[in-house]
Order: sequence, then structure tokens, then C-alpha cells
Amino acid sequence: MSTITSHEESIFPDRRRLFTALCQDFQDRLTEIIRKRRKASLALAGGTTPGPLYESLSNVPVAWEKVTLTVTDERWVSPEDPASNEYLVRDLLMRRRAAGATFVPLKTNHAKASGGAGIAEKRITPIMPFDICLIGMGPDGHIASLIPGADGYAAAADPATTKKLAGIHAPGAAGSPERMTLTIPGLLSSRRIVVLFMGQDKMNVFNEAKAGEGSSPLKELLAQKKVPVHAFWAP
Repeated sequence: MSTITSHEESIFPDRRRLFTALCQDFQDRLTEIIRKRRKASLALAGGTTPGPLYESLSNVPVAWEKVTLTVTDERWVSPEDPASNEYLVRDLLMRRRAAGATFVPLKTNHAKASGGAGIAEKRITPIMPFDICLIGMGPDGHIASLIPGADGYAAAADPATTKKLAGIHAPGAAGSPERMTLTIPGLLSSRRIVVLFMGQDKMNVFNEAKAGEGSSPLKELLAQKKVPVHAFWAP
């Protein structure tokens, strides 16, 4: 993989313009990827922030039957639970024109996420590297479910781990304390990473991570120079 010289930042005056631009970016890139490789794979963020993007993408004219989707992390709840990231993607994105996309779930029947990590990794390995990996960022700087201080965090955030997925237990985390998450090497098993976040507080965390400071695992992604990272931000 070639070395890149820098990452990108796109700053918008409002969220409407951000989502319009980001939707067009995804459409253009997916169209080109499918033209070149006849298939595409996306790892998608959960949470509330990307909802407008998914709703817009659901109606773009892309060959969705050639696109495979998964999520960057999963709350350990039923896929029918609205707290599930799989539920979010199926509900907002996999409809209208995008109804023909394929989804690869992280959730297994294991009681704990750590018990299902091996099976889930085997599921997603065939679609790696992801053509685009979309991540958000929490107020504490966490990305995917790499939550500083959580049980299992240190191993999952270790750039040297050979595992692409890991179980995390984060007491107090919204939706479910039990989580499955892509590790740092799992996130970096991508051709491009997009970071989507809003508000000045998160921009402060982003700038801190960019400087190699603070506790956010995002700094590991911004420090490396093999996978391009493109940040999209609005107030």
C-alpha cells in the first residue's frame, strides 16, 4: 500500500451542506469503485449523527446489488432492537434504491461480544479491506466502540493486535454496555476512512488527536500515513 502525504478536512457552515456534499462524495466514489472492481464494501457508523446521510444515500442511483455493508461496531442487543446499529442501517439505508445491498452482521448468539468476535471476523474478512469506513466520534473522543477506560479497550486499541474485531464492556455506555468493535487494525483494513462529527467540542477533541495528544484512539488513525482519513465537520 502506498504512503500518503496528508489527511483531509472538509469544513462546512451548516449540517445540511455537509450531508449534501458527503452524500455526493459517497455516490461518486461508489460509482467509480464499482466500475473498476464490480463490487464495493462499506463499514458504517452507528449512532444518531449519520442518519441523514443514510436516508439520502438510500435513494442515490448506485448499483446497490454490488455493495456489501457492515457496521464498525455493534451494541450487543437483538438486531430488531432500535438500539442496534444493524437496525439503524437496515431502517434508514437499506430501502428504496439501496434495498438490494447485502448486509454482513457482527451480532452473534453469544452471551458476550468477546465470545462472538472470532465468528464475526470470519464473516467480514471476505469484504476487507473496506472501500470506505465511516466512523463518528463521541464527546469523549471514542470511535466505533473503542471507548477509553472500557474493559478490553487497551487490547482493541493496540495498533499491534492481530485481531480485527474485539469485545468491549463499557459500563454506562448508551444502548448496551456490551459491544463488538473493529480494532485499530480493523479500522485500518480500509482503503479510505471518513470521520463524521459535529460541534466545536468535538472539533477540539479532533484537533487534540491530530496533535497526538489526549486519550482519543482517533490519534492512532491520524498518525498513520497508509490509509487516507477524511474528516467532515459542521457546527
